[in-house]
Amino acid sequence: MSRNAARPAAPPRAEAPPSLHWQIAWRHLRAGDRPPSWAWPAVGLAVYLLIVGGGFVLYALYGFAPVDPGLPERVALDSSLVGLGFDPTLHLPPPAQAYFGVLGAITLLLGAGLLLGAVLSLVFTLLATVITVSVMLGCMALVVVLSLMTGLELELRDKILGQRAHIRVSAADGRPFADYRDLAHAIADKPGILGASPYLQGEVMVRSGFQRQGGILLGIDPELHRGVSNLPEIMREGDYEFLSHPERIPESEFGFDITPVEPPKSDEPDAAPDDKGGGATGLPFPTGSEDHVPEDTPSQAVDDDPDGGWEDPEVEIPALRKKGVIPAAKPAAEDKPITVPTSPAAAIPTIPRSPFGVAAGGDEDEGWEDPEVEIGKLRASGKLPPAATSSEETPPPPPEPAVDVDAEEPGSSGALVDGLLIGSEKAKELAARTGDQVQLITPIGRMTPAGRIPGVMAVRVAGVFDADHYDYDRWLVYASLPVAQAFLRAGDRVTGLEIKVDDIEQLDVRKQAVQDAVDAAGRSDLIVQDWQELNRSLFSAMALEKIAVFVALLCVILVASFGILGSNLMSVLEKSKEIAILKTMGCTDALIQRIFISEGLCLGILGGILGIATGIGLCGLLDRFGLPLGGTLQSFEQLPVFIDAFEVVLVGVSSLVIVWLSSLYPARIASRMRPVDALRQAER
Repeated sequence: MSRNAARPAAPPRAEAPPSLHWQIAWRHLRAGDRPPSWAWPAVGLAVYLLIVGGGFVLYALYGFAPVDPGLPERVALDSSLVGLGFDPTLHLPPPAQAYFGVLGAITLLLGAGLLLGAVLSLVFTLLATVITVSVMLGCMALVVVLSLMTGLELELRDKILGQRAHIRVSAADGRPFADYRDLAHAIADKPGILGASPYLQGEVMVRSGFQRQGGILLGIDPELHRGVSNLPEIMREGDYEFLSHPERIPESEFGFDITPVEPPKSDEPDAAPDDKGGGATGLPFPTGSEDHVPEDTPSQAVDDDPDGGWEDPEVEIPALRKKGVIPAAKPAAEDKPITVPTSPAAAIPTIPRSPFGVAAGGDEDEGWEDPEVEIGKLRASGKLPPAATSSEETPPPPPEPAVDVDAEEPGSSGALVDGLLIGSEKAKELAARTGDQVQLITPIGRMTPAGRIPGVMAVRVAGVFDADHYDYDRWLVYASLPVAQAFLRAGDRVTGLEIKVDDIEQLDVRKQAVQDAVDAAGRSDLIVQDWQELNRSLFSAMALEKIAVFVALLCVILVASFGILGSNLMSVLEKSKEIAILKTMGCTDALIQRIFISEGLCLGILGGILGIATGIGLCGLLDRFGLPLGGTLQSFEQLPVFIDAFEVVLVGVSSLVIVWLSSLYPARIASRMRPVDALRQAER
């Protein structure tokens, strides 16, 4: 019988319980039976800071009275100041209130951080406490920032979809198109479509008595636009119905009417455009655009002059001389015969010179040429076209009966002036309120002998809307569709159709239904776009920004992972004797490796849970109370916060993966350590 056969078989090794490596790792991270001597004093100091900070905040919120209690009443007396951005319920706190509030908030943050560190130091070692706090801060920052950015994205989407439609139909080349009514009805009849409204868009300048600003004019059908936009719900002043009924617009209690300067009384039926007052441009201020006015817009002024404003000088000059506007002609200059010199010397006149080398005499008229004489000569020589037959044979027309100028002025109560809806930012810049008169100016005007005259239209502010979106409140102005078509000289054409759907999650299905309606109408020149395509650049930039912030804040957890790496390496060197003893007692390499990995995971899991819980709590506070971004603690600015469960899970998983990777290398070194080498290293 061989020696190997005679040797008894070795008893099988007992498998370690599944939680053994966790128990060893937790025991290794504990501070021991005696916590550090500074832990309990730190707890007391943290509690004291929390009490003092809370007292400062409460005193800042409720311990001060307004500087001037009568200010709200005085501000409310002049309601027009509200349109200029003043709040009638305004309370101005003293500067000390803001100082106490900021000091209290800082004290609360210091107390909370010190209390957390002191409590952790009672449980873990100092190095483990620092690593746990680092992981916690990284996870907390990620949760708060990602929640704020997600809330901002959703709020921006809701604002865009609230005032502008979900789907838009427009021409491929961007030009206005006609025959839109039947197409709008066909799209509105599709299932899942809440409404379809035509609109006309153009760039204009809005002018008030104080300021002039650029804007985007949107011509809308008020009844149809109500079904695709929340514009009626966000009106801060005035009424949305004033677009359809401009005669209901109230007169302004405070403001300046942009009325034309009354021209001098003239007997001519048509005065030149430059003869009338008109602000900076010197043009008349009509109550509407000059031509192509639909029949249903009686308030628009139409130019009936077939000559486009041209007046014959040979006819107008005698009329002006008759009224004494220009001096009379000189008969001597008209009857003086033209003599031809008989010799070359006689052709050169002798002109006396002044001492300064300038002619001191000469023509008694100083080069003046009578237009009435010169125009006849130029027409006789063929350089000017002959005058109209009616103008040559008939004397100047008699003066027309006197017209009541006040009844035709756009600022008067007898004339109907169309309404305009402007945003809150535009109202602040123009210092305009409901009922104030403003002007719309567009380069789309008419051509005259003096050049192209811009189109000018006087309108009244029918209301002020507040979309809580700076670009919309600053740029968009709304008018009724017929008024915008007449002012922009678009005829019966629109820029596009706005469509609203019932379920934004089914946007692709609704978009295909709209595309089918467009194809059925045979409109191959039109394209269908949803809100994601129209705002692709904006939301793509926000998505890239969120990814960049996520990667940047993930570096905070990465820094904490290097702390775990260094901590485990130090543990391997310090605990080499214990590692050798465990191996001689039968611990496998895999168990040693799991012990050191568990140490890193304990810190990562604890820090991740604390960070995510703290981040969610801060998000709840920001969503409930906001921040005092307005400069006072009594006007907290609400922040858009939305906690996405997927993002929270992503933060937790990312932190655990980083911590796990940082624990692999020290655990592998510990598992490969031989007991003899470990004992020799421990003796040194």
